[in-house]
Amino acid sequence: MALSVLILEDSKTQATIISKMFEKAGFAATCVPTEEEALALLKSQSFQLLVLDVFVDGHNTLDDLPLYRDLAAGVPIAIMTAGHMANPESGADALNKARRQRVMFLLPKPFYFDDVKQICEDVTGFWARREDTALAS
Repeated sequence: MALSVLILEDSKTQATIISKMFEKAGFAATCVPTEEEALALLKSQSFQLLVLDVFVDGHNTLDDLPLYRDLAAGVPIAIMTAGHMANPESGADALNKARRQRVMFLLPKPFYFDDVKQICEDVTGFWARREDTALAS
């Protein structure tokens, strides 16, 4: 059974491209364009990876990381951003903020399939180790 990824991306074009990359890497991808939809899905479904765009509808998703972590406890999170054209430093600032909040994966846009493949391999290994630990207990 494929691991599942929830992708929060407000650009329909980017969501399509990103989801296809995760699917090519063997994950079942679910894309949503708004934070409200992402949070609603987390209340009703389980995912093995969250991929969150930082700037969605003028809001900074990093401000709500504790909420995502509460709803998807222990699930690895990848943060992606290209920043804002009006503020050239916003992308680097967002990725540094994500790093300080101990986000597992950082994806500066544009990223490539090799980046997604590496994340998927790491996440697959993460869940396999957790399963081995649970079986050993």
